[in-house]
Amino acid sequence: MIKLNKHFVIVFFSVMLLISVLGGAIGGAIGGFLGFFEAPIAHIQLPGEIIPGIGISNTTLTLWLGILIIFSIIFFSTRNLKEVPNGRLQNLVEALVEFFIKLAVSIAGGKKGRRFVPLVLSIFLCVLISNWVGVLPGVGTIGIIEPAETVYKHTEHKFIDDPSCNHTDVHTDSDSHLFSCEPALKEHLVVFNRVPGLGLHYLPPGRGGENVEDGGGVVEVREVIEHESKIDHGPLKGQLTGRLLPIFRGANTDLNTTLAIAIVSMVAVQFWGIRSLGLRTYGSKFLNFSSPVMFFVGILETIAEVSRIISFTFRLFGNMFGGEVLLVAMMYLLPFIGIIPFMGLELFVGVIQALIFSMLTLFFGVAATASHNEH
Repeated sequence: MIKLNKHFVIVFFSVMLLISVLGGAIGGAIGGFLGFFEAPIAHIQLPGEIIPGIGISNTTLTLWLGILIIFSIIFFSTRNLKEVPNGRLQNLVEALVEFFIKLAVSIAGGKKGRRFVPLVLSIFLCVLISNWVGVLPGVGTIGIIEPAETVYKHTEHKFIDDPSCNHTDVHTDSDSHLFSCEPALKEHLVVFNRVPGLGLHYLPPGRGGENVEDGGGVVEVREVIEHESKIDHGPLKGQLTGRLLPIFRGANTDLNTTLAIAIVSMVAVQFWGIRSLGLRTYGSKFLNFSSPVMFFVGILETIAEVSRIISFTFRLFGNMFGGEVLLVAMMYLLPFIGIIPFMGLELFVGVIQALIFSMLTLFFGVAATASHNEH
């Protein structure tokens, strides 16, 4: 019976993988009836996008959602505290707190180590939950459709130094629809279908081609910008074109988020150092005029502190943004089944990155509180 189940699982996933290959972009490249799950590759953008009507970025909204989840975990795990916990959530939270306390004490020793735990654990939870929320279904795939005119206004500024842009009349005129920035006009849009009676739009499967005449789903801004962002010919006539602006997007795929966490971490490290050694003693680490050599060492120490902020920021951002791009690419190449192992990988990477960020904060904090004679 066990062997039968194993064979069934192997056959099932083999069939799903075959369907995924034939139905995705690989099958679409072959042609014919293949590519029945193919969709245009998602728009990838570095900075977070501002959500109309709310005034905040989608990455900030996701960060707030992650913080709300953390507060909920804290509330429900401490609501009925017991000396001998019998609930799984309290057990899990106590085990996590105990792990960080033991780790801090083993590195810094005694009560001195406990001072680092609140911030180090907070950073770990914030980074971890933000990373995991970014993998949830709907994050990056459900949002608002920006019409062609809005996309044009956003993209024209990217080409402000391009000689092909005539900047005397580069903006939209509501009556004559004058658009002159050639690179911005070549920006790609996606064609969406409307849900009858609901005012909602969706991207149907099997629309990954770029030829609208054949039912493809990718067009340039120039083709639709004078027709209220709608296709005016072919089998998709009347359908809305635009670019999806996700309501939620992974918080740590925004450089601003990772920079903010890095600044908080390193400001705390300086605070711990000043509190332990005093302003004069700790400041001599960076400004020391006792000798030319020590003055040069102080400059190197200052550079090292700044470089830590930069490395913190780009390490977390690079890993999480790269993971997001990987998931987008795999969904494009192998719909459904192809993304499953990579989602598991992203969950694992999320834990590792949170642990690295929090552990480095702990190590730097311990080093900052050590006197010069202890180095």
